[in-house]
Amino acid sequence: MSLNVVNSVTLRPEEAIEFLQLVGEFASKAKAKKDAQHWEAYRTLFGNNQIVHFTSRGEKFAEIGPRGDIQALWQRVLGEKPGLQHFARTNACIQSAQQTIAIERADLSYSPAASASAPPFALVTAVRARPGQAEALEDLLRKLAEAIPKADDPTRLESYQVLVGELSSYYTVRPLDELADLDEQLPAPELLARAFGQAEGGLIWRSGSAAVEHGERSIVALVPELSNSQAG
Repeated sequence: MSLNVVNSVTLRPEEAIEFLQLVGEFASKAKAKKDAQHWEAYRTLFGNNQIVHFTSRGEKFAEIGPRGDIQALWQRVLGEKPGLQHFARTNACIQSAQQTIAIERADLSYSPAASASAPPFALVTAVRARPGQAEALEDLLRKLAEAIPKADDPTRLESYQVLVGELSSYYTVRPLDELADLDEQLPAPELLARAFGQAEGGLIWRSGSAAVEHGERSIVALVPELSNSQAG
C-alpha cells in the first residue's frame, strides 16, 4: 500500500513571512545535508491561504515510524540544541496544525500519466461521508474515475482515504501543470452525464452528493524552496 502523510499548518497571519523564511532555511539545510526524509510543501492559493501542507510518502507504517516526529527531524538536520531553538521559533508562527495519514485508493483513481515529480499545482477536494454512507461516497469517486476516459476528459484523479485523522474522510487530488488546465476539465455532474448519459449520470451525482456530510475544495501550489523533494 502507498501512504500519504500530510502535515497541514495554519499560520498566524502576522507571522507568515517569518515562517516561510524559517522553513526555507531549514529545507536548504536538509538539502545540503542530503537528509533521507523527503517532502513537498504546498501553499494554498485559493481557499484558506494561511494554510501550508507538507506531504511525504511511505509504502507502509514500518517505513514512516523510524522518521520520528517533526521536532526530531529539525534536531537531526540542524543539531540537537540549534534544532530545538529553530523549531521553537518556527512553531511560534503556527496557529494550529493537523497531521493525517491516508492510503492511496487506486481503485477510486484515474491517473494513467502519473509523473514521478511533484506537480506545480493541484486541485484538492476534501470530503467527509455521512455516517453509514462511506460506500455510497466511494461509489461516486469510482464512477468519476471511470467517467474520465469514457468522456475523453484530460483530468487526472488521485483518491485517498484517511486512516489517521478524521475518519470517514477522503480527498482527491487533481495534479495540474498550470491553472489553465482546469479550463479543459469538465465539472463532475457534466463529466458523469457525458460518460453515462443525462439520466444515469444525474442519478450517480445526486446519490453520491447525498452521501457527503462536508466538502471543501482548494487550489495549492508547490513551493520548491520549502521542499526537500526526492528528485531534488
